[in-house]
Amino acid sequence: MITIGSRDTNLGQKKRSIARSIFFGPNSVRIIAIVLLAAFSLFYLSQSSQSATKTIRVSDLEKEQNDITSEKERLEVEANRLKALSIIQDKAKEKGMEQGSQ
Repeated sequence: MITIGSRDTNLGQKKRSIARSIFFGPNSVRIIAIVLLAAFSLFYLSQSSQSATKTIRVSDLEKEQNDITSEKERLEVEANRLKALSIIQDKAKEKGMEQGSQ
């Protein structure tokens, strides 16, 4: 029999590479609980900050929408006023009236 490398002298014996049981003491449980609590707290904070950011963005968009609606209404009133002036001028021309000098 030819072997390459080191020679294994414990033929036929089982080798234990990992312990069969893991022991958690009271300090280990406390540390794990604290780490889990910190992780859940960070997750909650990130979710609430994202929610607040989205709420602010929605508020800004609603304000912008209100401003645009107000501007649209103002422009509609201005367009109607200008239409009315042109109609009045056309009717005055039809009746033979002229614009007076100031």
